[in-house]
This record gives sequence, C-alpha cells and structure tokens, in this order.
Amino acid sequence: MTKIGRPREAGIDVRIVRAVAELAPQYGYSGLTVERIVKHARTSKPAFYRRFRSIANVVPLILASDFGDDSDVDTGTLAGDLLEIQIRQSELFNHPLTKSVLAGFLDHLSVNPDDAQPFIEGYLAPRRAHTHVLLARSVSRGEIPEGADPAYVADLLTGPVILRGLLPGMPPIDAELIRRTVTTVLNEVHYSGDRSVLDEVSFPRDLELAGAGAK
Repeated sequence: MTKIGRPREAGIDVRIVRAVAELAPQYGYSGLTVERIVKHARTSKPAFYRRFRSIANVVPLILASDFGDDSDVDTGTLAGDLLEIQIRQSELFNHPLTKSVLAGFLDHLSVNPDDAQPFIEGYLAPRRAHTHVLLARSVSRGEIPEGADPAYVADLLTGPVILRGLLPGMPPIDAELIRRTVTTVLNEVHYSGDRSVLDEVSFPRDLELAGAGAK
C-alpha cells in the first residue's frame, strides 16, 4: 500500500512570497535570509525548501503577481499601448520594493546563473514576448510597416527607466521621460497613427497597491 504524504498547503506559498515582498524594503535583497522569511511567514525552513530552491526563486513570483506581464494591454493604438506599458514599467522601477530588491537580485544572478531561469521564464520572457503581439496588432491596423524588431523596441523602452529608477544620482523618472521614450519607439517603427495620447502624459498616476506591489 502506498503511503500518502501530508498534502502541500498552498497558503504557505503565498505567505512566503508576501514575506519576501514585505521584508525586502527593510533589509534589501542581500539582507534577506531564509530564517527571517520563514519567521515572518509563520512557517519553517523545510517548508520553504520544499517550495523554493533559494530566495532568488521567490522574486519572479513577486514581480509577476504584483506587476503582471502586460498581456492585458490593448488600447486600440500602438501609441496608447506603448504609453501604458511605459507607465507600468516606470511604476515598477520607481517602486520601493523593486528598488530594494532588483539591484541585489541581478547581482546574485550574475554569479549564480542557474537561478536566472525562473526569472527569465516566469517574468522577463512573457513581458518581452508581448511586445511582439503589440507590434503585430499595429501592423494589422496599418499603423506601422512590417519588420519592426520587438526585442529592440523592448530595449528602447526599458533601458532609460531602469537606468533612472535603479542607478544612484540619476534624475527621477517623470512624464517627460515616458513621453520621449515612447516617441522614440514610434519614430523607430515608422508609426503613422494617432499620437494625441502623448499630449498629456501623467506620472506618477494614482494606483492602488496591493501588499507591497501594484494591482
């Protein structure tokens, strides 16, 4: 007769993820320990390691649950889509949770490349893949010609806001940066559609934040 083990409690997963999100602004990524996390989550180290290989495997879940993958963005024009994505990215890189975690997390991945796969597959790749969807829709609407490079478009959008958001001594992310980066991309892909949505860009906008992140 096969012995049935104790069923896994799904609530523990959520408590661990939220514990990391809540502790990170206080301790930074380098100050997070499994001991601190499980104490805050009211669980145990064995329970943690049954679910996660390391703390690095928790971070993509926080980013995905709190900041999404942009798959819901569909404003009807490429200008509107890119503006919405750039505002969301700006909120992401301007958020205390991201500021406290991301630099240390990326440093960890640079010396522990095996931990990068969950981040790439669970967070980074889906967001970048949606850029291809936006461009394809824009081609079908006749706004841009075929041939735009989705990876380069994603780089043009993300580079300036991650630089402003995470590097010390840089000017803050503001509405003008968002407007100019979106305009740069629209020019790059030879966009011929309506740009009026860029006339009055507002940042930061009022968002309800659930827990430590957006949504």
